Amino acid sequence: MKEKKLTFKSSSVSETLRFGERLGSLLQPGYVVALIGELGAGKTTLVKGIVRGLGVEDKRSVKSPTFSLMHKYEGRIPIYHFDAYRLKGTLEMLDIGSDEIIYGNGVSIIEWADKVPGCLPEKYLKTTLTVVSENERKIELCSYGRCYDELINNLIIS
Repeated sequence: MKEKKLTFKSSSVSETLRFGERLGSLLQPGYVVALIGELGAGKTTLVKGIVRGLGVEDKRSVKSPTFSLMHKYEGRIPIYHFDAYRLKGTLEMLDIGSDEIIYGNGVSIIEWADKVPGCLPEKYLKTTLTVVSENERKIELCSYGRCYDELINNLIIS
């Protein structure tokens, strides 16, 4: 099965937030968004937009869960925001019960997903953020699964 891809170029924090909001509005229960990118690439900024698109009005409530490993937000469906930055690998992620959450009925967003590849389900949305310049970011989406193909199609036409 060939993955579907979409590249979005953001020239500001507000564009990244708006893109995240559009993405969040399309997410459904059980979806997993795997975020990859270096420090400062805009992963948490994108999450703020996604969470807003899922119905959480106060984007200030979204903070990187680096020290607590996971935050939960109540939107139109539950949102679980993981940060694997400080983890040594998949086993540490599984130790916090991530598999029950990821395979549950909420939306799971995993920052630093490349550090815990064994926690990712067979179907997910790989989202890679790359710093282009001080204000510019490249956001690349890659679908692994038909539902994510459709999500990308809907992002393209919206």
